[in-house]
Amino acid sequence: MQGRVGEMTSFVDGLRRDGIRQVVVMGMGGSSLCPIVLAMTFGRRDGYPDLQVLDSTSPETVRIVESHLVLESTLFIESSKSGTTLEPRCFGEYFWAKLCESMGTAKAAQHFACITDPGTPLEIQGRERGYRGIFINPPDIGGRYSALSYFGLVPGACAGVDVNELLSRAVAMSRNCSSGSATGNTNPGAALGVALAHGALGAGRDKITFVTSAGIAGMGLWLEQLIAESTGKEGKGLIPISGEPLLAPSAYGNDRHFVALTLAGETSNDAKLAALEQAGHLVTRIALADPLDIGAEFYRWEFATAVAGALLGINSFDEPNVQESKDNTNRILAEHAQASATDYVAPDDAAAVEALLKQVQPGDYIDFAAFIAVKQSRDNLITESRRGLCEALRVATTAGFGPRFLHSTGQLHKGGPNTGVFIQFVIPDGGEALPIPGQPFDFGTLIRAQALGDLQSLRAHGRRALGVKLAPDVDSGLATFARTLATALSAQGSKV
Repeated sequence: MQGRVGEMTSFVDGLRRDGIRQVVVMGMGGSSLCPIVLAMTFGRRDGYPDLQVLDSTSPETVRIVESHLVLESTLFIESSKSGTTLEPRCFGEYFWAKLCESMGTAKAAQHFACITDPGTPLEIQGRERGYRGIFINPPDIGGRYSALSYFGLVPGACAGVDVNELLSRAVAMSRNCSSGSATGNTNPGAALGVALAHGALGAGRDKITFVTSAGIAGMGLWLEQLIAESTGKEGKGLIPISGEPLLAPSAYGNDRHFVALTLAGETSNDAKLAALEQAGHLVTRIALADPLDIGAEFYRWEFATAVAGALLGINSFDEPNVQESKDNTNRILAEHAQASATDYVAPDDAAAVEALLKQVQPGDYIDFAAFIAVKQSRDNLITESRRGLCEALRVATTAGFGPRFLHSTGQLHKGGPNTGVFIQFVIPDGGEALPIPGQPFDFGTLIRAQALGDLQSLRAHGRRALGVKLAPDVDSGLATFARTLATALSAQGSKV
């Protein structure tokens, strides 16, 4: 990739010259998470396009993204290793139709680019339509290991990130990881992998809990996918915990391994981390000189994950359970299947919530799987619920917005240890229909099918899962559930 920086720079220079002010990456999982990290970490650089990522089939999300775009000055990058991933295919056709209608096919093609493997349907389509840019990635790179390939670097370059320096930091880390003893005494990637695996195998500390400086908080999303999809299989796995509030030591069980990723000069978490160590928790500290050091961390963590997988006795490079929810989605769409009356409960169903909480055991983790549009207010509500669960039950919590997590932590949910307890939020039926060109279903139908398919897959694997329908209004429904959960936790605590 260092030899291809000039190609990427030339492409971005053309965008700037032609007045492109916004770039939208349309991808899922490994095709979207690194661009999200780069956008969150580096923000917008003067003179470069604003980088956005669309990775939700929620019609509300698509509408929100579209409302902030000026199509005539926007580049859309369809990003898919296989070139057939359903979600970016739908996003691509939606905006392709919009652009063709407003400016004609020839001009529309100059507002599209793609990143994919050689010979995929997406590459063929891009060449037939005459896309502005077609980036063919080396095919031997798995999606979650692709941050330092075109999938991460092209979007980063578009946003003005110094991808050459990002790569230089990664190369320096790769050299460090190619030296030293096999036990990892001088090899930072191997040492981290050994620490992760031995903490889990030797002390049961399999909940890898990330504590990050605010400036690199996006790393948690990327690390979640890397670790969950790589190690969560055959009933084993490390459980990555990202975005959880950092609490007092008494809120945690003995299944935690805290990993602090800290920027130089950042001390806001030091006292809490010291308290965790003093209480006997395992804490690993990693210092970054500046945000560009995430290039080195991408490499270190990919290396460490492979090492940890080997020590856990699993293959870090396959994903045997990811396809299940996809197959369920396709079946539900083909059969026009609907959720049954018993699949979902109302957000104020206290009995259902209490029954689920009674099933939670020490060493479990509770996951919020939200098939709704991402909004800060919604994330805040879920985060407060996570805090309440930690303090009341001393269990780890995770949260993801669907369908993004189907391409990341979804593998762990079905293939990892049966220690997950799942609370799924779905959008209500009805609302404004948002058609998808060339498809017999709209975005609302698609995300409901993805949610139901995932719920069915979880239950087929014997997972403890509660479906909650946030009707008639998503935000009021989410607030109602938060109150129901808080009341149930309070009642449970009073009985102890």
